[in-house]
Amino acid sequence: MRLAAMLLLSFILAMIYGSAFLSFFSSTSIQISPSILILSMLFNLAIMGGGGILVAFLLHGSWSNALDAIGFKGRDITRSIFYGIIAALAFILASSLVIYAIGYEEENPLAEGIASSINIYILFLLPTLSALSEEIFFRGLIQNHLEKGSNCIIAILATSMMFSLAHIEYKAMIEIVATFSFSIVLGYLMHKTKNIASPITAHFIYNFIALLPFYLK
Repeated sequence: MRLAAMLLLSFILAMIYGSAFLSFFSSTSIQISPSILILSMLFNLAIMGGGGILVAFLLHGSWSNALDAIGFKGRDITRSIFYGIIAALAFILASSLVIYAIGYEEENPLAEGIASSINIYILFLLPTLSALSEEIFFRGLIQNHLEKGSNCIIAILATSMMFSLAHIEYKAMIEIVATFSFSIVLGYLMHKTKNIASPITAHFIYNFIALLPFYLK
């Protein structure tokens, strides 16, 4: 079972980083429509979310143990969600002040393409699907597994590096730095609460607020 888990994990990682690096080195411009965006998010949910849960099942031997290992817990869920909301809002405020203070500007073609496809459905679906898929895989599976063989700092930093590299397709340095920094916040939430609801909530809030101005234009 462990061998099967490692093979499946290798496949998922190859899909994530293969796609990210192909997009990074590709000069081809792809028109992003709402339907393509939703299909892409559903695919990511299947690969990272579904695949992550399946890896956990192969490692832990049962669905209940797998979900528990990832952090799907009913206890303290209200407090975990509250921590997620506060952490996301604090990070958005702090990062916005830093970017404003240094006057940093950079083109972000992929983000602009996504922004051009925003409608009311995308505004809620994209943050929901991306938060679920990425938090299940990176925080629920990768970070929690790494914490068992190392300390929480190493696990959070290693997971954050992996998380930021998965976003290299945005081709923007600010995106990589912000993603790495936010991932540390998400990792701490996962470590502190032991509940996947906390980083999922924070991730949703962050993406939703990032998209909201484009929808309101």
